[in-house]
Amino acid sequence: MCGFVGFANFKKDISRDKIILENMNNTLSKRGPDEDGYYIDDHVALGHKRLIVVDPVGRKTTYD
Repeated sequence: MCGFVGFANFKKDISRDKIILENMNNTLSKRGPDEDGYYIDDHVALGHKRLIVVDPVGRKTTYD
């Protein structure tokens, strides 16, 4: 199962707090070890982990 993390602060510029977001996202490593991504602007920081599932036939399926 994929996982999502994030935080917002509309009173402070959080664009330089990527390390906090990366640490939060690392706690989700078992939920989606295949790929990750980040979105950060002045007041919002979001991260995700993606899990690729292989069905019994062998086809890979990505769930977002």
